[in-house]
Amino acid sequence: MPKIVKDEIIYMAVMQVVSERGYAGAATKQMAEMADVSEMTLFRKYGNKAELVKQAISFIVEQTDFSSAAEYTGDIQADLLRVVQAYYGSAVKHGFFFAALFSDFSRYPELLEALDQPLEIFTTIGELIARYQEEGVLKSGNPIHIVSSLLGPLVYSSMLGRAILKSNIPPRDLSNHVSMFLAGYGNNPKTIR
Repeated sequence: MPKIVKDEIIYMAVMQVVSERGYAGAATKQMAEMADVSEMTLFRKYGNKAELVKQAISFIVEQTDFSSAAEYTGDIQADLLRVVQAYYGSAVKHGFFFAALFSDFSRYPELLEALDQPLEIFTTIGELIARYQEEGVLKSGNPIHIVSSLLGPLVYSSMLGRAILKSNIPPRDLSNHVSMFLAGYGNNPKTIR
């Protein structure tokens, strides 16, 4: 009877090996050993290392449910807080994996397709920003640049926290982060709590 292979276990193994060794240094043999499957099983099921990475990223995106996090409710504070909670939670949980991949995206063209879903997330959040801009709640500007301003500090603090494991960096106060963001980008002080 063939062994049932759980995708989640494989994706977690992919993330761990890439986190530790980078894309170039990550071997499918190591991924297979960590997932307790044969390397042949990985090749049959996924084809190649780039596809394994792409599927691991898709798994993260699906588990985080960014589309629900970026839904418009008319309450900008609540909407942006949901976005940053989802994003920061993912950055903290999977930060080493993404940090290991960032420099590799430009060097390995086979990885570029793996960026499709993360870019879709930015676009979805950008659409939320654009809607609030149309309502006059947020200042005008390129929505994708504004998304970067919202999420960039979270990425930075997550990476810094991971780089300095024994640091005294306190966890982010995400509600305060959204309030500070709105203090800079908000058009109407009444919308900012």
